[in-house]
Amino acid sequence: MDDELQTPAVEPMSVVTSTTHGAEIGWAMLADSERGSVREIARWGMTVGLSRTPEFTGADTIPFQLQNEQKIMVSGTARVVSLVEYEIGCDALLWVIDHDGRWEDVAKSLSNRLRHRPRDSNDLGSSRLSMERFIPRLRSLANNHAKAMVSSADSDVSVPARLDPERGLMLEWSPNLSDLKAPFKIQVEGPFSTVNFVDDTLRWNDGASAHSASLNLRRRLRRVPAPSGAKVVVFSDDGTPIELRMKDVSFGGVSARIPSDLDHLRVDQKLSDVILTWRGGPQLRFSGEVRHRSLAPAGDSDLVGLKLEQSRDPQWDRWAREVESLLYPTTESFGHDYQSIWDLFEASGYFDLSDGRRESTGFQELRSAFENAYGRLATAPDLGCLAAFSSPTRAEATLAGLRLWSSTWIGFQLARNQVRPHLSKSDSTPLRDLFYHVYERAGADPDLRWLIAFIRDDAPRFSKVLHRDFVLASPGGCAVPFQAWKSNVHMLGEGSMLNTEYATEEQTQEVLRKLAKLRPHFYLDAHDLLPETFAMQKLKDDWEFYGMLRDRTMVVATERGRIVAAAVLDAAENGLHLYSLLDTVRLYELEPGGSRHYGELLDRANEWFYGYGKNSFVTFGEDLDPSTMQSLGATGMGDGLVTYLPSTSIPYILERVSELTAPK
Repeated sequence: MDDELQTPAVEPMSVVTSTTHGAEIGWAMLADSERGSVREIARWGMTVGLSRTPEFTGADTIPFQLQNEQKIMVSGTARVVSLVEYEIGCDALLWVIDHDGRWEDVAKSLSNRLRHRPRDSNDLGSSRLSMERFIPRLRSLANNHAKAMVSSADSDVSVPARLDPERGLMLEWSPNLSDLKAPFKIQVEGPFSTVNFVDDTLRWNDGASAHSASLNLRRRLRRVPAPSGAKVVVFSDDGTPIELRMKDVSFGGVSARIPSDLDHLRVDQKLSDVILTWRGGPQLRFSGEVRHRSLAPAGDSDLVGLKLEQSRDPQWDRWAREVESLLYPTTESFGHDYQSIWDLFEASGYFDLSDGRRESTGFQELRSAFENAYGRLATAPDLGCLAAFSSPTRAEATLAGLRLWSSTWIGFQLARNQVRPHLSKSDSTPLRDLFYHVYERAGADPDLRWLIAFIRDDAPRFSKVLHRDFVLASPGGCAVPFQAWKSNVHMLGEGSMLNTEYATEEQTQEVLRKLAKLRPHFYLDAHDLLPETFAMQKLKDDWEFYGMLRDRTMVVATERGRIVAAAVLDAAENGLHLYSLLDTVRLYELEPGGSRHYGELLDRANEWFYGYGKNSFVTFGEDLDPSTMQSLGATGMGDGLVTYLPSTSIPYILERVSELTAPK
């Protein structure tokens, strides 16, 4: 199966060693008291290495100064968009949002003198677990009655056990029970990882007496036992069928038992024909690959993991639905009662997130588009899903996810009924199940590299803790500050577009080369702003296959033949996002003064969205002047962060979800 732990492939950011040019470059003073070495610097911001955990936290806005032995080179304010602790210090990633006018010159000068090298990949397979995180992690595992193993630290004696939310660590009877001696090594098995810690007493006190805790990631796709009677049929080299008993399943594939003396099915072996017999129904046929083979716990057979190749064949859709029914017995992603979900948006206050939108006639007109769009998405599990948790009478909570860019999924439109007791109190198991459903569907995408979330500065605590605080403290996790402005699409002919045009292929490549110097790589990669991915042709074909719109273009503003500003325009199917956050314009100033053409670029964007029958679009920017946007008739939708979580961290964020939603 493809959910076995492999070496993580987190896209690194370029950094420099603090000793290379330390005396020449100087240092950064952050929040007036934290001194650190500059590891990376560019027009958008910098990475600063600190020797200790600072007093500021992720998402804070702090003052900074770049200094050397002679002077202060530049000063200003920056947003902390990543703050990751390591064994010997901390890295703070800062997005500069205001400065004294010298930032671009200083950043260009310093970046030319720094010797860049790739950051070493962080080992996401094993990490320390602070006691602050250990207690909720253990509480969450106890709530799920997780299996455990207790052993003596100085011997091989071990005894199986289980966690119980009321009675704590329960040891099973074993002949070795009397041989257990303190200190005790305890390993607790979770859905993705194992928690290891040492305890001296085994007296349950919510784990408060434990120490030396660590987390070991075992797999990235959760597994569940296969139904009784499920089998896998593969074929030997001479065509003889081999029938195996299926053990468990995940979105990645299946595992099965195979006699240890049967040398067929070798690791990395390609299989042109894999037949699954499932719940007494018709056989499902796939191609696949052997991903691992190991000795089964009982020792009388081997376990073999098979990855199944995804396709657009109806058999794959049926298989995906079957696996969903096992993984998510409390939530569904198809067969929705859309009126009930619409009523949930009303009851939850989702319609009130932006200045009384509930009363807007245009918003109510999205009702039919909403049902049409999600009806189509229900047939396209590789593009996304709308997961819902329902009581016997109505929908109680929903969460949507989409593959909006080639290697990026976005989670959005979380709504839950606040008046239902099981959703308003601390036990929010339905909320946990929704996140598992959507994020594991994203994790099953073999091309996934990034998960994106939009977090407004005034977002509820749950969203801030999960999508902001957790992401900004995760290795590889980053964020970008944004301002969002909504513009209504109007009739053509009301604006001037003399200095703008739709970009040619050569102009597009020129803009992308300039953006590579103005924005960090994770931002460009996640939003398909790289030369090799900008066209998104495969993604657009996939959306078109399921009858849904996904398109993109670029508009440029020129002066004397030079491109001074650009806008990237993205459009998606009507009704998918009820606040039009998938129909977007991203504005970039490429030369000094280029921002004076933003109005013309937005007029050109209006023309493009008008052609698709859109009622509105949203402009995203990292450095937009509010007065300029207001003068152009745009309405502010709030400030916040776009957070970027590498796909390798999906198990960690889901475990964090289980901690936040466990009974307290």
